[in-house]
Amino acid sequence: MNVRNIEIILEFLAFLSSSAQGLFGEPHEYGPLRCVDAIRRFIDLIFKLDVPLDEKFIQELKELRSWIDRDMHLLMYDREKFREFVNNLIKTLAEIALRYLT
Repeated sequence: MNVRNIEIILEFLAFLSSSAQGLFGEPHEYGPLRCVDAIRRFIDLIFKLDVPLDEKFIQELKELRSWIDRDMHLLMYDREKFREFVNNLIKTLAEIALRYLT
């Protein structure tokens, strides 16, 4: 049994469950931010667990992670730009999926 991997997985699940619980008292706009943060943390989880993936795909995940880090806090300053960011994130993920799954 790989205790470190279990710890990493449980940490991510704890984040998701505590985020869900926290949303009951947080402003409505925090929901999308929590989801974006979950994507960022999931990418980190992939790297921490050293999931064997195509090198080009790993690079795309790193770029995606960097982009999320740069723009996820737009919500605090400009809600409309944050909404655009989320829409672009969805589009980018769809493009990545098309490249690797078709």
